[in-house]
Amino acid sequence: MKKKVFYGWWIVLATNIICGLGYGTWLYSFGVFFKPMMAEFGWTRAMTAGAFSLRSIQGGIASPILGWLIDKYGGRVVIFGGAIVSGLGFVLMYFVNSLWSFYLINGVILSVGMGAMLYLSAFTIIANWFVRRLSLALSLLAVGAGLGGLVCAPASAVLIEHFGWRAAFVVTGVVVWVVVLPLTLVIRNSPEEKGLRPDGDAPQPNPKANGSDDPSVDGPTTSSDYTLRQALVSRTFWLLVAAFLFHNMAYSVVIVHSVPSLTDAGIPMAMAAFTMGLLTAVSIVGRLLFGYLGDRLEKRYLFMVCYIMIAGGVLALRAAHTMPMAYLFIALFGIGFGGTIPLDPALRAEVFGRAAFAKIQGIMSPLIMISSVTGPILAGYLFDVSGSYRFSFLLTALFPCCSAVFCAFLPRSRRRPA
Repeated sequence: MKKKVFYGWWIVLATNIICGLGYGTWLYSFGVFFKPMMAEFGWTRAMTAGAFSLRSIQGGIASPILGWLIDKYGGRVVIFGGAIVSGLGFVLMYFVNSLWSFYLINGVILSVGMGAMLYLSAFTIIANWFVRRLSLALSLLAVGAGLGGLVCAPASAVLIEHFGWRAAFVVTGVVVWVVVLPLTLVIRNSPEEKGLRPDGDAPQPNPKANGSDDPSVDGPTTSSDYTLRQALVSRTFWLLVAAFLFHNMAYSVVIVHSVPSLTDAGIPMAMAAFTMGLLTAVSIVGRLLFGYLGDRLEKRYLFMVCYIMIAGGVLALRAAHTMPMAYLFIALFGIGFGGTIPLDPALRAEVFGRAAFAKIQGIMSPLIMISSVTGPILAGYLFDVSGSYRFSFLLTALFPCCSAVFCAFLPRSRRRPA
């Protein structure tokens, strides 16, 4: 008899598509809309990048609330609500006529929706469905965002070229509604909702019938799960916050300024947008490779390798005046950045457990958000002052090196029981 596919893998597929569309349109296409909006309104690069920073502030403020909502009501409901708000935010971008309206819609409304719809909810759900194969499941989930960048950034460039940036935003909002809302019907918050166990393991006997008082036999958590308070007083929590803060600063600078910097170097807009799409596609290699390795090797060492690759990629972007150097940037940054995506939640689930997974991530976000706020604005300001990205990209390359140092002090990984 043919073995039935574990339902958790269908949830991985559904959240994969949702995150692919969300990150592809909201994050990886931001740089594609950058110059057309600057040209129409006469904004500086620092002013335009400010919307990216504002949504990082908003995301940091909202994340603790979202974490509480996810743990209380489940990620499925939060994703559904986030999709409604996200689609509305994209449609409202059609009516932007000033810097404050751009900040309000893109930096607040759209950010709230995407924060609810994407990784915070998806990671929590996947962490409930998998234990032994968590890194693999998260790496497959993360593939969606890479494919989303490959498809959505060039598609946005085509829409802008033929119909203008306003119509491109409206089309994007409608697509979010049409795709994401039906997919939420597939999602279940935990295997217990369908009478299953994580990883598809066979059901265990009733613990009370066996005279066992161990709540971890059939329950969704284990005795190793941290409460939010326990996590906040742990050394590991703050080392991770520091590592992610510097990594996120480098990442946000590259996402916002890579396309403008490549066009400044004489690379055509269509090719620069394709470069961003190709970067996210190449990141799939890192997502799958490091997701596979994360179930087998020390995650802290894998993080250090990823961060060194990211630093090398930023230096290659700094020197990218031709496509061969741009391809080197894509290879190094894409694989390194891609590797951190499944490793991040897998390490948090391994260390802290899943009982307060969303709350812990929700508290981490506002602590890390300062990097997303300052990074793009600082890079834009340094460009406005010097007329070049050379110094800002050199500074940016140092940030992931700092992350690697903090990872070196993380404690040895411990395997959680299946």
